[in-house]
Amino acid sequence: MGKEPFRPLRLLRADQSRETQPRQQAITGVQPIIAPAVNETPGSIPTTEPHITTAIPLENDTEATNLLKKTPKSYLFNQAYGLWVYISMFVLVLILTHGLSDQQYGAYAVAVTAYNTILYIIAFGFEDATYTFIPRVFADHGKAAAAHLIRRLLLLRVGVLVLTALIMLFGLHLLADLFATIPPLQGAARDLKNPELEAHLLPITIYVISSSVASLLTALCTGLMRMRLVFFIGSLTQAAILASGYIVLQLGWAVEGVLWILALTSVTQMMAFFLFLAPFLFSRGAQYHQPLLPLLKLGFNAWLTNLVSGALLKQVAITLLSVYAVSLTEIGYFNLAFQLADAANLLLVSGFGGVAGAALAAAFIGQNYQRLSRTWQTLIKIETLLAAPGLVFCLFNAPSIAHALYPDSFGPVGGLLAVFVFFNLIMRVLGTYIHQPTLYVVNRSSLAMISQWVGLGVVILTGVLCIGYFKLGAAGALIADGMGRIVTGSLMLLFLWRKLPQKYPVGFTLRFLLALALAAIPSILWVILWQPTDRFLLLGYLAATGSIFILLCAGLLLWLKPLEKADLETIQSAKPALVRYLRPFTRTTQEKQA
Repeated sequence: MGKEPFRPLRLLRADQSRETQPRQQAITGVQPIIAPAVNETPGSIPTTEPHITTAIPLENDTEATNLLKKTPKSYLFNQAYGLWVYISMFVLVLILTHGLSDQQYGAYAVAVTAYNTILYIIAFGFEDATYTFIPRVFADHGKAAAAHLIRRLLLLRVGVLVLTALIMLFGLHLLADLFATIPPLQGAARDLKNPELEAHLLPITIYVISSSVASLLTALCTGLMRMRLVFFIGSLTQAAILASGYIVLQLGWAVEGVLWILALTSVTQMMAFFLFLAPFLFSRGAQYHQPLLPLLKLGFNAWLTNLVSGALLKQVAITLLSVYAVSLTEIGYFNLAFQLADAANLLLVSGFGGVAGAALAAAFIGQNYQRLSRTWQTLIKIETLLAAPGLVFCLFNAPSIAHALYPDSFGPVGGLLAVFVFFNLIMRVLGTYIHQPTLYVVNRSSLAMISQWVGLGVVILTGVLCIGYFKLGAAGALIADGMGRIVTGSLMLLFLWRKLPQKYPVGFTLRFLLALALAAIPSILWVILWQPTDRFLLLGYLAATGSIFILLCAGLLLWLKPLEKADLETIQSAKPALVRYLRPFTRTTQEKQA
């Protein structure tokens, strides 16, 4: 065996000032490790700020920097894909609402919700573990070690899917009976026994298997910042769903035909990922094998977290509506408002899904808390800048948007949309979507899980009160879900507050929300004074008020300057070309002091 090549290291004294670190790093190219205080115990939150203990190899830090530099481009590809997904799914909803009756659409909603529940139950958090560990293993040990890790995860996923398929096709009632004994899963058990689900078991089973494998391969691309591949394969898949879905509805195949289209296109997507990723997946010669225990621990906590956020929150709300005898039609209204509000919330930031987690993992290579906290803070600001304006506009124009998009029979969706958009806006400015992967990266995934399950408890209690006692129906379900999300985000922020050197950007949030509130005044006045009933005039009205809102937002942000110099420095390290466009929105030192 040959000697291991020398890796340049540089040790820094623990009492050196933090302000000298960037200068020293620029000179030496070495990134110091930031470790917790010595009095920290496993599982606890540190009581003092992190301090420097040693240094990491130069090449590891270089690989981390390279991954961070790929983040903007990966975001753009993921955002373009996410935008197309939301547009295509929205168009699919329009096709379904115009091609199915209210009762049939309610049956479709039940089947798809059950599919999502099953998918989250069997995921076990492998996707979160993949994009959290893959950047670390790839940077520290190379391509072969990362490929060896993903192959083991794929084998575990396939084993789970084989067992799942057997249960779904031959023992679904047994699974439902098992879930019925677990209080948090009793709603899922009720839906697993739904006749509408039993009538479409085969296409749903195929859909679950293929989309689950494709999801894990997508997480691999995310961890490696290879979102170009996801963009092309995913975009073609969505286009095929739209075209085929329209055709099968015209042929009169109704809900069964749509579910088969989803299943077959998902199989094609899975095969395409395997074809293009084969050179990476079969890389050999790994000299390091990542232990699976830490990964499975994170995955299990992420699974419990995602089970709540991705399936149970909505599933519990639908179950409460069913328990209190709310009509299937009103459940359909709830589903439309839920989907449209989530689309408005994620439309311009869906590109950060997974990519943000991979960027945070890359920032934390070498346990660099300072770089991690700056990345965390910058991601919160960017997500708020991109998502909050659309949510504010939808909040004050919700009835008009619903009337312009859906048939007159879906009129009640407008008021429900305003309710849920309000809660989504609060959750967005809290930075909830960034807090969760940050907790994963700093090995506090259990705290993210606790936050989500406490939020689920809030949904149940608020739902019983609003739906059962106050008889608010679908509005009560949306209020319950929104309250649970706010509690979850607040708890995650609380857990991170003392962990990271940089804190939540309160000043930025207040300045930005002030700009949005002022920019929304003309839209509010226009709604009060005049609102057309003709659908084409209404679309023109929304386009006009939206343009005015955007122009006012831009002008007010130039005046209020929500960004700070430190934000530009973080962006400069990843994408220097963006700095000149963001500089006009940045406060100078003199303005900050004033």
